[in-house]
Amino acid sequence: MADGEDMASVVEGERQEEAWIQGSNAEQAIRVRSLHMMRARGVTLLEVRLLERIDETWTLWMRLSDRPGEFRLNLAKSDEPRTYRDVALAMAAVREEFGFYGNIVCSTERRPTAKT
Repeated sequence: MADGEDMASVVEGERQEEAWIQGSNAEQAIRVRSLHMMRARGVTLLEVRLLERIDETWTLWMRLSDRPGEFRLNLAKSDEPRTYRDVALAMAAVREEFGFYGNIVCSTERRPTAKT
């Protein structure tokens, strides 16, 4: 705590920083700008998963060092997921924008169509 700062104001400040985390059933989301702010404070990415949706776009899911659970990456000013049309672009964003060079898991919601 800084001089003149009491515990209540520190707790309130932390609570305001955490307001961007959203839950929707089992899914949780984090906005891009919030992730950049967290990384500046020392939070690291532990795992990244690329999920191919039924519409053939890719979303990013990540596990963070300071909290449990998996978080979907949302757009900076929206509750919509940040999507990529190409898996190579998604992987480049993970590496270049977020500085993660660990394993990246790819999974899909798409299923083959039944042959008749």
